[in-house]
Amino acid sequence: MKRSVLSVCSGVLAVCVLLVLSPSARADDMGGLWPVKDGAVVAAHEAGLDGSGVKIGVYDTQVVSDYPGLSDANVKYQVGSFRDADNQPAKCVLDDGELQATATSKESGDYSSHGTHMLLWLLGNGRSWDGSQGITGLVPKADVLFVTGGRGGVGINLNVPCKGMVGIDTDKDVGYLVNSGVRIINMSNIGSLGDYGYNGMLQALRNGVIIVSGRSNDTETDPTVDGSSADALTGDPRFWSSFPGVLRNNEVGPDGGIASISDVADANVNILSPGDKTLVPSVTSKKISIDSGGTSTGAAVLSGYLALAVQRWPEATGNQILQSLVRNTKGNDSGEPRLDPGHKRGFGQVDPARLLSVDPTQYPDVNPILEAQVTAAARLKDDRSKWYTQDCSKNAEGIGNVLDDIQIPCQAGEIGREYERQKAAWAKVEECRAGGGSDCMRYSATATAGQAEDESRKGSGSDGAVDESGVSAVPSWLWVGVGVAGAVVVVGGVVLAVVLSRRGRRRPRPGVSAAAGPLPYGGPVPGAYPRSYPQRSYPQQYPVPVQSPVQAPQAPEQQIQRLRERQQPR
Repeated sequence: MKRSVLSVCSGVLAVCVLLVLSPSARADDMGGLWPVKDGAVVAAHEAGLDGSGVKIGVYDTQVVSDYPGLSDANVKYQVGSFRDADNQPAKCVLDDGELQATATSKESGDYSSHGTHMLLWLLGNGRSWDGSQGITGLVPKADVLFVTGGRGGVGINLNVPCKGMVGIDTDKDVGYLVNSGVRIINMSNIGSLGDYGYNGMLQALRNGVIIVSGRSNDTETDPTVDGSSADALTGDPRFWSSFPGVLRNNEVGPDGGIASISDVADANVNILSPGDKTLVPSVTSKKISIDSGGTSTGAAVLSGYLALAVQRWPEATGNQILQSLVRNTKGNDSGEPRLDPGHKRGFGQVDPARLLSVDPTQYPDVNPILEAQVTAAARLKDDRSKWYTQDCSKNAEGIGNVLDDIQIPCQAGEIGREYERQKAAWAKVEECRAGGGSDCMRYSATATAGQAEDESRKGSGSDGAVDESGVSAVPSWLWVGVGVAGAVVVVGGVVLAVVLSRRGRRRPRPGVSAAAGPLPYGGPVPGAYPRSYPQRSYPQQYPVPVQSPVQAPQAPEQQIQRLRERQQPR
């Protein structure tokens, strides 16, 4: 039998543990837990990698707080941010009152939810309502900040989760999570950023915070909608699931095949992750079964793998971990990122063993998904070539696109400029190293994120005040060891979810989300935590507030109405 060895060393005492990775068990013997029973994950858990010290953000629907599998989970719950039709802060009021961060099964009438399901893949203790095998989390000791953006349940249309013209302000929630110090944000859904701007998403890019999302679960998806394009990995900044730099997964089964519910071409899928033939808890009963978990499960599982990598490699930036992810996928031994020319498999399927055994600090501190999407767009002959070079001072109205009749806001130009900043920063790191310099990572994009945010605030006229959370955006993680006193590695979480609609009816109105997971689920959400760099001589960073909404051009009312009509399920 073939066996491989994984060397895990603590950051402080340089104590190494050799982990013997046994071949994974057959999928049909795993009871729907095959993503967790992967040999590399089992070995990592045995060596003490369990998410300790890592902060993860989850943005999703209201969790059923008394679900047995979460009885000992370390989670901080918080209601997300919302705005009314006049773009003013508002509360989300449902038929039975104001949205709460969590609800018990008795209060909600549900035994699970999309948010509950996603959280279980991170923190689950293996228990279920009926005493059968439940979901065991990949990082059970991680700290999660869970932001609730809506209520989940069967048959509930959460495209408009609140009464009146109130929508989720995802941009603000993402910015809040970044300011709170999370290293990973799990958003197991698809949805629009609306007219609130891109500041939060840009903050995540600048600070190397990894965002994980998914594509829609629909075999009928037209490859020219939903932020997709059959000919190039360009991203679509109007939607958080396809925002440049975001990990957008498609789910695979134990054999590595793409699940039948989403087996379509989609150039903006950039990674494959386990999600098919997994444990899925029922919403309406206490049962749990083996079924397709959708790309929502794929996103949650991928977030768990990445959190293990964050703990395993405490000195690596988020961008370096992403570099390792796309360079070391299953079957790719080149050490370079390779996109599937057929636009089905992106860079390939995540390989937990290589993610945990290949040191990511050798790679550039440049987001590889961002790089692929910005450079792909620049090579095209249509309007997409101009998406990421826009200047709001010269063209405040934004620019057209080939996917539909709603323009790409001019703020998308900041995405292209962020890529150029990351590339230039890495060139400076390499120059420093070539000259024999020490601590050259102080010049990296992640280390200088605070300076970039300060310049961005000055350019937008912000007064530079700290966000109302009182937490600055100084990135941070502390040393983490295996079986040794380490320190905090930050990861925070937020997941959103809403019911999917059908082909040709999927373009959400501003502030609307759609579940990337199984169809019975749905909902939207936000979250937070503080952080700090390892103790190195990086320059002090400036406090970074969550910016006020950017003056992105608003879509004409008739277009918004058309989006709402498309969102109604058939």
